Amino acid sequence: MDTVPAAGWQVVQEPSGLTVLLSGVRDGFSDKTLADSLRRELAAQGTVVPRLEVRRVPEVPKGPMGKAPLIKSMRSSVAPIAP
Repeated sequence: MDTVPAAGWQVVQEPSGLTVLLSGVRDGFSDKTLADSLRRELAAQGTVVPRLEVRRVPEVPKGPMGKAPLIKSMRSSVAPIAP
């Protein structure tokens, strides 16, 4: 993710899959290419590849301490991720 030409990014783990938030993306960048690359990398690691969405946002949301975590979990500890 550090090579993505964006001002900021965050991977959000949700009950329904993964959402990648991108802010300040340079013109010409392909969200589909990023999603396809992430799917390939997850599959290469032997994981079940979940639903994956790339979403552009004006700014990556910050937490109470004013920082934006790179990875954020929004799922309960018992809910499985659907493929």
